[in-house]
Amino acid sequence: MGRHAAGWTLRLPEGRHVYLVRFQHEGRTVERSTSERDRGAATKIAAEIYGRVVTGQRAPRAVNEDLVSAMAAWLADYASTHTPETAATVEAYVRGFLRFFEGFDRMTEPGFTAYMRERTTAVSRSTLRKEMSALRMFAAWAKAERGIALPAVPSVPKRGHPGVRGKHARRRQATVISPEDVSRLLAAMPVKGPRSGAWVRPFFALMWETALRPYSTIAKLQAPLHYQHGAKTLFVSREIDKARYERTIPLTAAAREALDLVAPQGHVGALFPHVDKDAMRESLAAAVRVAGVGGVISVYDWRHSRISQLANSGAPLAGVAFLVGHKHVSTTSIYVHASAAAGAMALAAVNGADYGARRASKPSPRRAPQLAPQRPKKGRAPTVPGE
Repeated sequence: MGRHAAGWTLRLPEGRHVYLVRFQHEGRTVERSTSERDRGAATKIAAEIYGRVVTGQRAPRAVNEDLVSAMAAWLADYASTHTPETAATVEAYVRGFLRFFEGFDRMTEPGFTAYMRERTTAVSRSTLRKEMSALRMFAAWAKAERGIALPAVPSVPKRGHPGVRGKHARRRQATVISPEDVSRLLAAMPVKGPRSGAWVRPFFALMWETALRPYSTIAKLQAPLHYQHGAKTLFVSREIDKARYERTIPLTAAAREALDLVAPQGHVGALFPHVDKDAMRESLAAAVRVAGVGGVISVYDWRHSRISQLANSGAPLAGVAFLVGHKHVSTTSIYVHASAAAGAMALAAVNGADYGARRASKPSPRRAPQLAPQRPKKGRAPTVPGE
């Protein structure tokens, strides 16, 4: 790194792949990305950036500015400061942006609203917020690096979405599945998917027994890192846990049976390869029809119901939070519901295990009222009631 004669410095920070230009202007340090990996090309861009800032000029906006090249440059800059997994997710967002907008001329306020309206029916509110956040970051980058002033990217409302009514305005309430219905659904599921060949019944059985997240955790289990055939515990590493909560959890007999089926002796590699979300949803929907279980049941409901059962079983919430991967007990407490059974368990915990049964079977006899002794009058002996 060295200072150029023009007064700016080109540098490549550790861990990044594109060059940055740094210089002093009006008493403050200015640092901009050149979006170039080649030093020669970065030098040319750095000189242009320095000249524009010092002279107060803005980069001219080309009428036919290529949105593809601009987003590719921004994505390269973004990938240099974020993990590969996060960069891959944003790259998927970028492909959607390019398909919808096609060019800068469609990136207007009505265009952003139309994009939100279309994506609302395809993704969850949480995913839509992430997409709009990525679009907002690109707009800021385009203004700083290319001088392209785009309209403000709107935020996703907390309730409903612009121009959307009905079932897509709010997320539906989770369907609680009983253990009996779970047994019927598992019996109606195939061991493997007929088309994909992916494990189906062991996947859902393990999710019910452990209440682990299906796609971010269970689908990424590896042997022998996370589980070995015949083991009684499952290791959850930071890389496969959404909350980065590394722990070793005990397994039930049913969970070990499901894991031993997908991880036979000597197995090395993914326990649940070829997991496809659409295929899993189809398998669950088919099982609901065959088992005759009413209502709409999703994969999310499967995990939600298990956590609710554990949280309302009277077990310590700290233990339930450890099993399911909640770093804070307050998250687990959301699944706890007030009920008469919970009240009876609370009294039993304070007054003894047989408090409820003892109170119900042996009601306390009514004691006869105790009469206070009368105050004797002067010259008379005290009288006792009943004499």
